[in-house]
Amino acid sequence: MPLFDLISPKAFVKLVASEKVHRIVPVDATWYLPSWKLDNKVDFLTKPRIPNSIFFDIDAISDKKSPYPHMFPTKKVFDDAMSNLGVQKDDILVVYDRVGNFSSPRCAWTLGVMGHPKVYLLNNFNQYREFKYPLDSSKVAAFSPYPKSHYESSESFQDKEIVDYEEMFQLVKSGELAKKFNAFDARSLGRFEGTEPEPRSDIPSGHIPGTQPLPYGSLLDPETKTYPEAGEAIHATLEKALKDFHCSLDPSKPTICSCGTGVSGVIIKTALELAGVPNVRLYDGSWTEWVLKSGPEWIAENRD
Repeated sequence: MPLFDLISPKAFVKLVASEKVHRIVPVDATWYLPSWKLDNKVDFLTKPRIPNSIFFDIDAISDKKSPYPHMFPTKKVFDDAMSNLGVQKDDILVVYDRVGNFSSPRCAWTLGVMGHPKVYLLNNFNQYREFKYPLDSSKVAAFSPYPKSHYESSESFQDKEIVDYEEMFQLVKSGELAKKFNAFDARSLGRFEGTEPEPRSDIPSGHIPGTQPLPYGSLLDPETKTYPEAGEAIHATLEKALKDFHCSLDPSKPTICSCGTGVSGVIIKTALELAGVPNVRLYDGSWTEWVLKSGPEWIAENRD
């Protein structure tokens, strides 16, 4: 199961109206691909947002020592960021993004991995706006309306949730990734097969040997970008995607998800967990780290 719960816009609005004990804090985790040429920070400050939202910057709240983008943050970076945003440990956090379910699963997962007690993923902001639920259209000058707090994360599930480069390389080199794991790549089929370019011009396309293509869009509603919420619906969606991309899934094997830089990989990780697939981890560095560290001999273009 995911480290957070899915919540519909209707259920979220009811929660806001009924919760009398804990503060409910909406978390805007919008992040855009560089090629989109959009500014997530400006959008938060100037465009309608869910009232009383804070802005979680996945680029800034990351491992500062890593050369790769938005790698999982250290405890200090995370705690400092949460403190600066005024988050308290007993807050109920409800995460969303302006694209739909794009970068918000990554944020909700990060909060869960760092042990925040109650995290929801809004399914999703597109639907929330469509249903004309409350929005704050004022322009703001800060990324949080709350005073600074002293946030202290008490536990972390990184060992159970994250695969690092060294482990991934050994699994590929030994052939165990293909034999003993389900390994899925959330990027587009063209990028996986090496027929479409990567967003970064200095990185070739292709895939990690032993992985299978499972583009994240195939697990979301094509119009609303929502996850199917009913158990039967998410199973049917997953089965169709596996069939469409000629993938196999053995629930008895552990699963590793990846993507370009660790964002959309969490989209498919979440979908698999919602469908009941156990023991699903994320290769955080994903394709970018793999290409820049492993060398051309460890890049595949044809299906293994």
